[in-house]
Amino acid sequence: MSRLDVRCDVELPVCVLVDNNGGKGITETDAKFSSLSLSGGFIDCNVSSAESKVVGLKYNLPRYGEFEILGEILRAENNGVAARFYNLNRDAKIKLWDYIKDNLNDDISCPYCGKKNTQKLSRCDRCNWNLNFYSQDYIVEHEKESFINRINQKSDQFSLEDIYKVLNFVDVEVLNIGKNLDMNEEFVGSSKGILNVFSMIRKVAPTDIPVLITGASGTGKELTAMAIHERSQRKTNPFVPINCAAIPENLLEAELFGHEKGSFTGAYANKIGKFEYADGGTIFLDEIGELSLNLQSKLLRFLEDKIVERIGSNNGKKVDVRLLAATNADIKTAIAKGTFRKDLFYRLDVFNINLPPVRDRGEDKVILARYFLNKFSKEMNLSRTFSTDAIDAINSYDWPGNVREIINKVRRAVVISKESVLTPADLDLDVPAMDMNSITSLREIRYSIEKQKLIEALKHCNNNISKVARVLGISRPSVYSLRKKYNI
Repeated sequence: MSRLDVRCDVELPVCVLVDNNGGKGITETDAKFSSLSLSGGFIDCNVSSAESKVVGLKYNLPRYGEFEILGEILRAENNGVAARFYNLNRDAKIKLWDYIKDNLNDDISCPYCGKKNTQKLSRCDRCNWNLNFYSQDYIVEHEKESFINRINQKSDQFSLEDIYKVLNFVDVEVLNIGKNLDMNEEFVGSSKGILNVFSMIRKVAPTDIPVLITGASGTGKELTAMAIHERSQRKTNPFVPINCAAIPENLLEAELFGHEKGSFTGAYANKIGKFEYADGGTIFLDEIGELSLNLQSKLLRFLEDKIVERIGSNNGKKVDVRLLAATNADIKTAIAKGTFRKDLFYRLDVFNINLPPVRDRGEDKVILARYFLNKFSKEMNLSRTFSTDAIDAINSYDWPGNVREIINKVRRAVVISKESVLTPADLDLDVPAMDMNSITSLREIRYSIEKQKLIEALKHCNNNISKVARVLGISRPSVYSLRKKYNI
């Protein structure tokens, strides 16, 4: 296995601080690094009883001054100890690299794998590490490259939960997907479908174009809209969601566009609509397919000129609003039936994000269930785990209610179960068992299909064996063999 960092021989003085008595007996030993890399080094000294202990390391880099870091003693040898660095920050690492670079031997060997580099290649043709040490961007590229290799070396020890934690940390903490939202659980997962959703959010969020979010109920359409808003330049301004299916049609127009006092019965005062309230921010229209044709026309007009006209007003107001819309309906079918305007659809469908149902998200089912189990168990100060049967049931169930159904079933199981291990019954998952007596073997299925296709080909080709062989993509002797096998 090749090394992950360049190592060089040095004679760098270092002071080793060892705590032998819980902070009351710190000893200092003057020593020196005899070899050094960005991740650790070998110290020529005897540190008694320090194996597997954390020690303090103080060293003075020429031109850069004194540094103090933590190190872990990995192993002890007759002439010293090997230590791994703990808290080496970026500034200290860059300066340490400059020191290491100045002390590299000017030979023709790769310092990672030891292969001779007689051709002075910029990248080793054995281990593929970058050898262009004096490039200005070397340390940046090396950090990226070594990070992937370090993760790869440790990946065999990762459980499914560990993989989820790493991916979720990158998405939420590093890339800020869904961060600072009231709920971001529905973005838990590492399947190809949900990672593609993350990617599309990152691409479209900085723009101002309309987005149409599609997907079944419970897949997280509003959360997706919130994530887009939170990553946009409008994030400090209002995010205004409205469910078009939850408000009666005769009230929805006033809710969206506002009204003037006395414009209709019950309009006792002026009221601003959601579009005006969202000025400078984002409005999210959920279940856009439920809008009447009249409101669709008014919405289309708004998208064209960004002017809001309150009911009963003769004047309009210009507003700066980004529109995000969502639906779980098949809009193209609605267009064919004449219940949704084609021109409005094309104005909304500038960028489409389709959220996959849970049944198509593979191992995300278990990742989501375990995430919520840990969340609710912690909230209720309980200790709960899933039984093997429960995991099998979670994997086998289609989850028609998607993430929302997972949340509800897991929360219910945590509340009602008196046992620490949750069963399929606790989750209310009635996954029918297979009737082994009714299952047809794969061999029987294959024979049935093979025989039927052979009969069809013979009939189609008028029993011409050469033609049958070409149609089925097999040889003539194979056709004769199959006819004999099935007595045709």
